[in-house]
Amino acid sequence: MPSGTLLLIDDEARLRQLLARVLELEGYAVLQAPDASRGLEMLQQHADSVLVVVSDVKLPDAHGVDLIPRLKAKAPDIEIVLLTAFGTILMGYGP
Repeated sequence: MPSGTLLLIDDEARLRQLLARVLELEGYAVLQAPDASRGLEMLQQHADSVLVVVSDVKLPDAHGVDLIPRLKAKAPDIEIVLLTAFGTILMGYGP
């Protein structure tokens, strides 16, 4: 059974709680944050245990892509998954 801690960052509480519950049923410990600021604080507090951050792209206080280097600065070895409900995202990030 999977183990480890995941951090979910999403401003839509119902979606975040649903996803957290599904992941908990799969055996993960799940931390939840409603915005980028709180997510960064939680990662700072739990950097030694968080394996994966799952974040919405559109947050009230940050863009998910812009959040990547800030997350990596706190925990360089974490994996990051960005989710969005929008069909098109235009960005100039990466090669």
